[in-house]
Amino acid sequence: MARNPVHDMMSQPNHDERARQLFVLNLKFHVGRKIRPGNKAIYEKLAKPKFVKQHGREPTDRHEIGEVMWQEPNYLMFSAINRDAQELMWDSVAEPIYRQKDRLEKTYDSLHASAKRKGSLALNPAFDPPRGIKEVNIHLQPVNYAADYGANDVLAGAFYEGGGNLYSMGGGIGTMESKAEVIQRFIKERFPGFTPTKILDCACSAGSSSTPWALAFPNAEVHGIDVGAGMLRYAHARAEALGAAVHFHQMDAGATTFPDASFDLVVSHNAMHEMPVKTQAAMFKESYRLLKPGGIAIHQDVPLRYSERDAFGQFDASWDLKNNNEPYWEAYATNDPVKMYLDAGFPKDTIWHGKFEQLDKTVAWFVSCARKP
Repeated sequence: MARNPVHDMMSQPNHDERARQLFVLNLKFHVGRKIRPGNKAIYEKLAKPKFVKQHGREPTDRHEIGEVMWQEPNYLMFSAINRDAQELMWDSVAEPIYRQKDRLEKTYDSLHASAKRKGSLALNPAFDPPRGIKEVNIHLQPVNYAADYGANDVLAGAFYEGGGNLYSMGGGIGTMESKAEVIQRFIKERFPGFTPTKILDCACSAGSSSTPWALAFPNAEVHGIDVGAGMLRYAHARAEALGAAVHFHQMDAGATTFPDASFDLVVSHNAMHEMPVKTQAAMFKESYRLLKPGGIAIHQDVPLRYSERDAFGQFDASWDLKNNNEPYWEAYATNDPVKMYLDAGFPKDTIWHGKFEQLDKTVAWFVSCARKP
């Protein structure tokens, strides 16, 4: 399954809505690929000399670089345009979603009630989503990840998929593979012959990574968990629309209610950067608890490691923390996956982390994995 498949739960833009989305897509691509690289020249030619003149030395870290960069008019202009592009993206996504809200809800009702339903949905009315999720509109998404507006509400998931598709394309990420398919290829290369029969997708959001697991391993039992009811309703209906058998549950990735040794494979996709360090570490510990002997944990995310960047690269990457409602951006960028795996109980010689490229070479995702003895 290629990234961004078409299905009945997607909001379909009309001609004018699509034109707006294409404008935003190209604007985001231009800002990210054409304008943003020039910020390094602003730093080297303007900001750094001012810092040296004032302090008698060069900046030593991303914070000192920020002191002078946030005073440069050209950088402020980039930042304003980048923020505007993100807000315009959500505006362009919102139009078709709200116009088709009734259809999306009816489609959910139909798919959920179908006698041919392949998967399931288990919501917990007593579940209280973490404050750090329900009180923050992460990456400016207008409908909160944890939002729940009623028995057939799917808005959070509709926004997440619609915005995510535009965001990734605007960032130049190709559509040849879903993130799950990248990891499936990683497994074939690193763990040849490994065929999981029970899979858990942690913090599955709208289910775009859960469905490829079910389709790639039709004999496996695939589960997805997240904290938002609206998000999970959408994920459930999306999976059904694509003919994928996935069982969705409303749970915290750091404190599930599954029994010990329940799964052969525990994965997460682009989830760590939206969790505080405490939750990241708890998810790693849950991964160990939930794995059967010989089971594998794989946690994949965006290539944001500060350890791989110089001070300016760290400053540049920190833009989303301050301006895109990504409160856990640096908590992920500075985490230590090896320590988290060790603390969870995984043997050191089973732990690996590094980059793994998509087939089209448009992005090299960060991947970490470990195996339970």
